[in-house]
Amino acid sequence: MRQFTRRFRVRHYELDSFNHLNNAVYANYMQEAAIEASTAAGYSPAWYREHGTSWFIRQLSIRYHLQATYGDELEVTTWVSDMRRVTSNREYNITRASDGAQVARARVNWVYIDLNTGQPLRIPKEFEKNFDPTGELEELGIRMQKPRLMENAFRYRHQRRVQTHELDTAQHVNNAIYLHWATQSYFNAIRTAGHPIESLRNNWFVVQGGHEIEYFDPAFDNDPIEVVSWIGEMGKVRGAWIHEIYNAATGKLLARDYSLGIFVDLNGKLFVPPQNIVEAVIRGPAQ
Repeated sequence: MRQFTRRFRVRHYELDSFNHLNNAVYANYMQEAAIEASTAAGYSPAWYREHGTSWFIRQLSIRYHLQATYGDELEVTTWVSDMRRVTSNREYNITRASDGAQVARARVNWVYIDLNTGQPLRIPKEFEKNFDPTGELEELGIRMQKPRLMENAFRYRHQRRVQTHELDTAQHVNNAIYLHWATQSYFNAIRTAGHPIESLRNNWFVVQGGHEIEYFDPAFDNDPIEVVSWIGEMGKVRGAWIHEIYNAATGKLLARDYSLGIFVDLNGKLFVPPQNIVEAVIRGPAQ
């Protein structure tokens, strides 16, 4: 197994309104660690450009275990768990450097792409030797166990337009941006239902437990975007939102996110949320 570790210090502008490291920033850290790990193995961004190839993310799965805050030093350790014909899974373990506590555990499924055709390309045989995949994929624990399915939950719809600053070097919307869109759509939804976040944060709130997001097609600069969001599953102290992200002009599904939330009180203890609020959000706004 070929491991690579990169240390990041949490910066103040990476915090969210709850004074925690924004959950989408972990994806930025993971991407940087993956690029540096590949470079250390002999395949830098320049190498991929010269060979007309690249890696695109097909699925990102992350389970958050602890909240990080300003000044924390996080170590992102990454390794390849498997390689198939055109895809590879890369693992990530994120720990707090001061005490070794696990902050998050993640996996990204990458597709090897021919940049000239945009089509998947067979992974070179030498990659398996140089990345040394382990062949082991552990369960990350993102999905809820035996939840109540909310099949008739109200579908909230929110529209936006891709901004230039949201693009990456491939001229696509950066993968982490979709997580920002999903989070904002959640806040928009509960506001639409009559329970804006500022009315809740004095007693309890929802911490991000995990994301499992699949990417189907890229979004480009100035594309119109529609995010359709609903509560898909509920438990006693957990719930999961589903966010489907569409190109609003073509109707094409770009991404789908399973977003796990955990209800906690102001001391971080598990909390059973008021059922009238949960039911109001499931029911949707009064017509």
